[in-house]
Amino acid sequence: TESHIPDYVPDDVKKDLEELGLDGIEDLDELEEKNMEGYNELGLVPPEGTGTFASPILIPSRKHDRVVGYCDPTTHAMYWFTIHNDENTYYIKDLGLFLQDASHS
Repeated sequence: TESHIPDYVPDDVKKDLEELGLDGIEDLDELEEKNMEGYNELGLVPPEGTGTFASPILIPSRKHDRVVGYCDPTTHAMYWFTIHNDENTYYIKDLGLFLQDASHS
């Protein structure tokens, strides 16, 4: 099948595809397969001594925000929240740890 960009695709997405050098939506699958090693679903094990306000756990992100999750040590429930690419430090009361977007370290 020949690659194409459907008419319903928003103009900003079409522009992004062009900037990536992609001829169509189908090319995204191939690009995604090549870049899957950049996605880590195993979780983050922070370096020893981090998690304090002075030395927060740094969360890597290539975007303006990132969804972060943690497992409550008592209930084992998963909680999710968004950290933003800003200078804020986020405190997780259940864990007693501080987090920050890595681009502001």
